[in-house]
Amino acid sequence: MLLPETEVQPALEQAQRAFPNFTNWNYINQANRDYFGFTMWGELTIEPDETMPRYFFITIDAPENQWRATLTIGQHSYLWSSADVGDAHLLATDYCDSLEAAISQLKAEIERLFQAILGSFKN
Repeated sequence: MLLPETEVQPALEQAQRAFPNFTNWNYINQANRDYFGFTMWGELTIEPDETMPRYFFITIDAPENQWRATLTIGQHSYLWSSADVGDAHLLATDYCDSLEAAISQLKAEIERLFQAILGSFKN
């Protein structure tokens, strides 16, 4: 789905508020061979001064009039994302009826993952 231009900036601002440590937010609002329509993404760089820093991305897109959110490493999610070309999906939501629902679902998935990881370190 394509967003009306009047809805693009509010969507970006909502994602930025939801994930304040992610920066360099970008978007595309067209369907082509790589995207089904509106897609936005923000980046989190762990240890940016390292020779090979790790880049994590939150990508939120709206294919087929529903919203979906993903957490990836390497690059933002797009149609041809693949671990073979330098990125990997870590978490993804189901299709949601709203941007708010996709954000909430991804945050819950992130929390569940980190609780599972941190729980394994408890004695």
